[in-house]
Parts: sequence; structure tokens; C-alpha cells
Amino acid sequence: MISKKKIKRILKPLLIFLIPLTLGLIFNSFLTTDTEKNALIHISYVEHHNNEEWLLNSDFEDAGAPWFSSVEGDASDLSASISSEQANYQVNGDIRTFSEVSGTPTSADWTLFNHSIRPLPLTYEINEFGCNVSHVYDEDSSGDFPNSGDQTANLAAALWKRNLTLPVDMSDYVITSASINAVVNGSADTDIETPTDHPPFAEGGYASLFDFTRFYVEISDLNNIESYEIAYNKTLHLGLGYAGRRVYDSSTRNYMSDTNMTTVDEDVLIFALTQVLRHDNHNFTITLGIDVDSEDNYPGYELDVWYSLLIKSCDLTFTYEKKMDKSSAISFTQIGNQIAGTNIKIKEGNLSFKYMIDQSWPTSLSPNSEIRVLINDKLHSETLKLSLAPDDFQFAKIGGFNITNLLNVDINISVSIQVFIADEFSLDRDITISIDEVILIISYSETFPDPINDPWFALGFFILAAIGATVLGALLIAYIKVWRYPVAVRKVRKFGKTLTNTKSPDVKIIERKRAFNKGYQEELNKSSKLLKGAPSSEKIVKPKLPES
Repeated sequence: MISKKKIKRILKPLLIFLIPLTLGLIFNSFLTTDTEKNALIHISYVEHHNNEEWLLNSDFEDAGAPWFSSVEGDASDLSASISSEQANYQVNGDIRTFSEVSGTPTSADWTLFNHSIRPLPLTYEINEFGCNVSHVYDEDSSGDFPNSGDQTANLAAALWKRNLTLPVDMSDYVITSASINAVVNGSADTDIETPTDHPPFAEGGYASLFDFTRFYVEISDLNNIESYEIAYNKTLHLGLGYAGRRVYDSSTRNYMSDTNMTTVDEDVLIFALTQVLRHDNHNFTITLGIDVDSEDNYPGYELDVWYSLLIKSCDLTFTYEKKMDKSSAISFTQIGNQIAGTNIKIKEGNLSFKYMIDQSWPTSLSPNSEIRVLINDKLHSETLKLSLAPDDFQFAKIGGFNITNLLNVDINISVSIQVFIADEFSLDRDITISIDEVILIISYSETFPDPINDPWFALGFFILAAIGATVLGALLIAYIKVWRYPVAVRKVRKFGKTLTNTKSPDVKIIERKRAFNKGYQEELNKSSKLLKGAPSSEKIVKPKLPES
């Protein structure tokens, strides 16, 4: 028999060990991080997917499918194609030259326009030499010639206009160069008053008492809302040599040889053309004008005779190039499969491709344009400047682009390689950027854990196991101490325990007869509860048994 003292010696260390251990394990379960929990030893299965190629038709052999292209911004700036087993991004440059206004004006192209603020009648025509005006102004108010002596109506003018149409939308083009050239000549009688006919004005200049003709070229929108003079000539010496006669005399005719009009600077001309084309992206108007101003210098005896005032030729030329809009972009995209499963861990994603450009990129015009990589519409931090693109196929990056942090599970993985125009500039030619051998490699693992791997379930299971172990230990102790003895022995042992107590035992010993009567009375009380009414006074006669 194991004594009580021995049992206590066994239980105390056991409890001292089990209680802190149990509490420690429970507390540790709350503090353990997810990483540490995953590192716990448990029953599970891990399936590894290493170096899986995620894209189809990486070499663009099958007419591109499942690759597709898309354009953002101005669709006329960029275009895409797949040919010769490569994908091509074309930046659509263009250069054009306008030269429809050239040479001698003809009546087939130019239309006379009535100039309301120049009311005097004059003779005008377009002949084989160009736009021509002749005019006679009689300074004598009583003279026989037209326009005699009208002090308020000594101005006369003729205008010829031509509407011009450009074949492209000029809002998408930039004028890069322009020139205007116009040639005039004329003849007039020496009765024409010029500054050099009077010594105080011999150095040149104009005053209200002089006669002059002004030639000019003007451009405007079709409705003449905005107009700009781009060339002019104002006569200074035509009619030099005052004669002071009222007769036509060819011997006194004075000539101005072919003279180039004074033109605006090129940047001013480009600005003027750009402005008038803002009103209509395809159309504008050009005007040739001749204004004649005759003053009443010597009324009564002088004729101002202009024999010929001629715009001999006019040449307007400008070059315009295709404008590349800032932030336009073109992409080749493929949408791949999902990384799907339970407890997926993406280990690595790597994208590689080759690229080239067919000619040097205009770095001075667009230094920031580049090639971009997008995974699921998320931009990779590394880009490729077009200014550094090679002229034959090379890997975009040795070892490829690490795209692990851009990958997601349970969504289709899309890959886009994009040419991005980062600057606004004009381009006079097509440039093609090409890509090939686009390969996406993905490595990931999928873990299939045992059901009890869940930490909360494991904690509950551990608690139940601890309770079970405690109960089992208690039962074992109870068996060692009590249950292994017969019932009678247990009573004696229980009674024996009381003998060592200083207090009197709880069990009282009484006489047998007294104990019997007490027990009999208790049983009688139980049955008396079942009786109803007063007890009968009759005697109960014991029946006689039949004799055998």
C-alpha cells in the first residue's frame, strides 16, 4: 500500500510541472506569429510549381493571338502591327509642304473682292502679267476726267482673294518653316508727287501731300475674323520728276522695276498661319491688295496718272509636320491564366523580352519617351528610354525584370509592354519600335495542410487533452488511494482515519433494540402517508389455514 505521504510527494512535483507548462503553451499560442505558426511542425503537403511559362505565342508566330494592341490618346499618332514574327509599334510621323500659291496670279484662282472703304472707281484686271490696276485722278474739281477734285474720295483699291484648303487637320500638325515672296512693279506719270520731288523730304518718308501706291499680301480665316499682313510695298520713288501738266505724255512716264515686297520674319509668318488656321483646321484665305492714294497738290492743272500697278507674282510656301501628343501610348497586351489554389505562395516572377528601334530616336525633341512594363495595370518601376534603344534585337534587361511584387493570386495575370510618348513634339518620319521573345516565368507553391493545422483548433484540442489527462490522473490517484480496496475495508479505513482525530467521531453507537425501533418507526412513517381517513377499530382476525 502506498502511503498518503508518498502520494503527496508524487503529485506535488507533477502538478508543479504540468500547470506552468499548460499555461505557457496556451499563452505562447496567442503570441506566436503567423510565420512562426507556419513553421511549426505539422502534417501537410506542399506542391511546388517552378519556372512555369505563363504566356502563349511569345514569339508572335500565330498572327499575334492571344496578343492584342490598344492606343491611348491620339490614335493617329501611333499604330501597331504584327509581322515577321515580331510585334511593331509605329510612331506615325509625317511631313508635308504647302505651295499652291505660286507664280503669276491667274483669274482661274483669284477672285476680285469689292473693297468698301476704297470707293473710287479704277481700272483693274488680271492679265498675263498678274493683278494690274491703272488709275487717273484729276486734281481739278471742274476737270473732264473721272474722280475730279473729290477731296474726300482720293483713295481707290482693288483686292483679289483666294480660299485655300489643306488636306489634313492642321490641329494635329505643326508648321515648322514658312516663306512668303511677292514681286511688284509699276509705271506712273511724273506728275505723281513723291517725297524726293521736294528737297525737305529727299531722304524719304511720307506726308499727307504725297501720292503713293501700297501693295500688300494678307492671310485670314474664311470669315476674316482674324487677319495678318505678311508682305507689303509702299512706293517711294514711282512718278519721280515733277512735270506739273494736265496731259498724257508717255515721254514723262516713270518706272518702278521688279521689286520684292518687304516680308515679315519667318516666326511671325508661322504664328500668323497658325492663328488663322485655329478658326478652321483645313481652310484659310489669302488676299492680294493694291491701294492707290492721290492727293490734291496742285488743283486746276495736274493729273495724277498711274499707268500700271502690278502684282507680278506671289509665292507662299510652308512646311508642316505631324504633332505627337504628350501622354499618347500604345501597348501590346496578353491576359494569362490565374494563379489559383489554397495557401498559395508566389516565390518569383520574371519577365524578359527583346526590343529594337529601326532608326535613331529624336532625343532632342522628346528626351523622356520610353518603353514601360505593366502587370495587371500596375507600372513596373524600371523603364527603357527610347533614346537608348538599340538598332538590332537585344534583351531589354539582362536577367529580366523582377515582377514578383506585382503578381496577384485568383485574378488573370495581364502583361502589357507599352511605348509611352512623354513629350509633345513634331515628327517628320515614321519610327518603328519592335519587340520579340516575350517570356513570363512564374514560380509558386501550394500548401495542403492537415485539418488540425488551424491554431485555434489545435489550441482547443490541446485544452481538451489537458483536461482529459487531469481527469485521468485524478482517477488514477483515486484508485490508488481508495477504489482498489473492498467496500468493507474502505469503511474501516475511513473509520480508522477518525481515530487519529482529536474530535469525537461523527458515528454514534446505540443499542440494537433502540436502533431497530427507530428504523421501524421511520418505515412506518413512510407508509402512513399513503393511508386516508381514521384507522379502523376492527380487529383483524388472522384467517385459519385449512387443515391438510
